[in-house]
Amino acid sequence: MFGRKASSKNGKSVPQDWLESLARLLNETYATECKKHDRYFDVYGQIYTEELIVVVSWLSEKDALTAPITCFLSCEPAQMTDAEKVKSTQQNFIDVVGLFFDEIFSTEDWAEFEPNWQEVNYKHENYFYKISRENINLTIEANKLLGEDFLAAEDVADDFEDEDETIH
Repeated sequence: MFGRKASSKNGKSVPQDWLESLARLLNETYATECKKHDRYFDVYGQIYTEELIVVVSWLSEKDALTAPITCFLSCEPAQMTDAEKVKSTQQNFIDVVGLFFDEIFSTEDWAEFEPNWQEVNYKHENYFYKISRENINLTIEANKLLGEDFLAAEDVADDFEDEDETIH
């Protein structure tokens, strides 16, 4: 599960044309860094009732097992209530991803991963992010292989955690 909220399940994909245009923009903007490191940007997104998730991975062109740098961004449902807010949130996600990667590329040995969700305020809006080494493509493929049994087990685990919290 990629979502920040445990209830974020059964989402639908962010429109592919928007994801492709963001990937193209990042690959063109950071072409020098991509060429220097033999890497490229890949973008994934899910829309859930509870949140919007956009995941940007900087992946190796030569070896799928080379650890990427992956930025997860999330927002609240109120930031997706109408077409104007969706457009503003999309633009802000693009800007925030750019700010993160500008910082990453400005430091030769950058290694400030933040695997836990953190809040960031940008243009008077609160968003959530985490930065990890997760290869989103491998995670997606693993989830496909695990299939429905995996999703059912995840539901049971969530139910157990909820029950455990009420005991204490």
